Amino acid sequence: MKKLFVLSSALIFINATQITNLFEAIKKIPETKIDQLAIKQMKTNEKKVISSLYPKLNIFSSFEHFSSPANIKPQPPTMAVKLAKEGKGYWFSQNITKIGFVASMPLFVKEIYDNEKKLKHIVQIKKYQAKINLLKREALLVTYLSKLNYLFSLKNALKLKADSIQTTLNAIKVGVKIGRIPKFKELRLEDALNNIKIKENEINTAIDNTKSQIYILTKKNINKPIKFEIISSVKPQEYIALKPLKENLKAQQINLKVSKDAYYPKFMLEAKGYRAFAKAYNNDDHLAENFASIGIYMNWNIFNKTNNTDIQLAKISLLKSNLEIKKTIKNLTAEVNKIKSSIKDINKALHLQENSIAIKEQLLKSARTAFELNTMTVDEYLQYEDNLAEARANLANLIAIKNTLIANLAFIYGNNLERIFK
Repeated sequence: MKKLFVLSSALIFINATQITNLFEAIKKIPETKIDQLAIKQMKTNEKKVISSLYPKLNIFSSFEHFSSPANIKPQPPTMAVKLAKEGKGYWFSQNITKIGFVASMPLFVKEIYDNEKKLKHIVQIKKYQAKINLLKREALLVTYLSKLNYLFSLKNALKLKADSIQTTLNAIKVGVKIGRIPKFKELRLEDALNNIKIKENEINTAIDNTKSQIYILTKKNINKPIKFEIISSVKPQEYIALKPLKENLKAQQINLKVSKDAYYPKFMLEAKGYRAFAKAYNNDDHLAENFASIGIYMNWNIFNKTNNTDIQLAKISLLKSNLEIKKTIKNLTAEVNKIKSSIKDINKALHLQENSIAIKEQLLKSARTAFELNTMTVDEYLQYEDNLAEARANLANLIAIKNTLIANLAFIYGNNLERIFK
């Protein structure tokens, strides 16, 4: 008994390692990595908004030709008089070359600060969406593994049925040879075995399709059942689908502020300077003059009809986000209630099905004896075989459905499926 317990524990450990490896494999597929990149992309957008608060510096150069002499830099009247007395060239020319810089920095632009706050919530939305996508894939994995295990169990049930029929067939062949049992019964059993092989081929096709779905999720080829069990109950908590919606609601609230920010004045600090090179138009003197300025500039959008439209659109989006949360709560609550009720029904059905299998096994033994004694028709005997095989298949199907329901419930609550299934 102790050895049997150790062996069972070892098998459970092996299976736990297998399903755990598959959960880990999901985290490495391209779809999961794309979700992570989406988070990084949004964080980069957040940094981009923050970066707009830093000074900007541009360097420029130019060569300009004018139809009439233009000033290289502003020239006050007193300087013009001085230059005339000294016989120097005026700061005017038709061809002017410049090299210089422009530096600017926002002092107060309210929408930048509000956009930064909005993007923080959008980053959180992306994080929640990535987590939801991962949990959804894990729940799908449990569903596909449950289906795969069911199909293997169905195939095994058919094999047990075929072995049982083959045993009966071997037992009656002697009676057929001596004429005590009609040849019809032997042919009928052989036809039943042939039909089982046809069904096995259909099951093999379904198994291959399920394997393909598991490969898409994990990039792993599965060639045998992956047995696992429920080791922990689902922990009720806030629906995971509500978290990104609530973050989106906060983002929409800030977006309304951003729309109203258009009415605030914008203050910018700007500095610029250049060195100009030219020939004076009056005496061709070579000129090289510097000019620079620094100032604070205000830009105030007093009237823009589109701003009112943007505010109305932001209010509509905010209202829509509120309604989306209420709708999600309503739908998920109904789904949770349905799943919990279904799990209770399945737990009862599992107990009844296990008892049914035990009874059908005893009935089949009696039916086989009656058939071999030629007191039961072949169709009556095969019906007992069908009943037992169907009961075994139903049990496997109930287990698969229960696993799927538990996985879906865990997904709705945002539970870690690796904690629940081992």
